[in-house]
Amino acid sequence: MYKLRALRTRVWISAAAVALSGAGLGLATATPASAYAGYCNGQASKAMSGAGHFVAKLPAYNGNIDCQMYKGANSSGVKALQITLNKCYGRSLDEDGIFGSNTKTALMYAQGQEKIG
Repeated sequence: MYKLRALRTRVWISAAAVALSGAGLGLATATPASAYAGYCNGQASKAMSGAGHFVAKLPAYNGNIDCQMYKGANSSGVKALQITLNKCYGRSLDEDGIFGSNTKTALMYAQGQEKIG
């Protein structure tokens, strides 16, 4: 269970850093402002080391995970976040790609579980 939780933490920290960098929810990223790619308009797949055959889907801007999303956003990047919140944190979000109140609440829950944000 620990390995799976550690994996979920790594996946979530990446996804949360991407998602919250522009969400106004208090998460600072370690990347410089010049690395910011833009609004998360899609998703990127990333194989997770030590996880066997696990591939995480992360919000991205043209494949770059250094992007932003916010409440009201509508994209496949938001859908990737919703999938992560449902699968890793047991949330029951509609995976519709719309960053509404339920997605924000689920994201804040996951941050609390990981003690980030």
